[in-house]
Amino acid sequence: MRKNLHRATRTFSLRGTLVSCGVTALAVVSCLSAPAAAAPLHPSATELQRARAACPSGHVCIYPDETSSGDPDTYYRYGAHNLENVFGNRLIINNQTGGAGFRLCAAYGGQNCGNRLGPGEYIANLSPVNSILLEP
Repeated sequence: MRKNLHRATRTFSLRGTLVSCGVTALAVVSCLSAPAAAAPLHPSATELQRARAACPSGHVCIYPDETSSGDPDTYYRYGAHNLENVFGNRLIINNQTGGAGFRLCAAYGGQNCGNRLGPGEYIANLSPVNSILLEP
């Protein structure tokens, strides 16, 4: 009985210590169960700031992967732009001015397009996408 009481007190004091530091049990479990080399699912704020700075004003930039690493393909003129050999999840920065948008299209020549996307950062799977349509 005394042994169980000691174990319960020790658990309670550990929980109190974690709570006082602002750590929840779920956070501890997720930290312990996640692989050490796991990459974040979304780019960090500094990565997005760096990507936006690398994407010239008035352009839509498509990066080689989900991060801001590498040289992006840039698109400036309104209209359809066919994509070639663009697969997987990509970071897309819409740095156009005046609220201009773009659409991702399943067919070449800006045909069969999805919803209009305004200025901002997006991560999209471009495997089924064959063209991008820039709109004012």
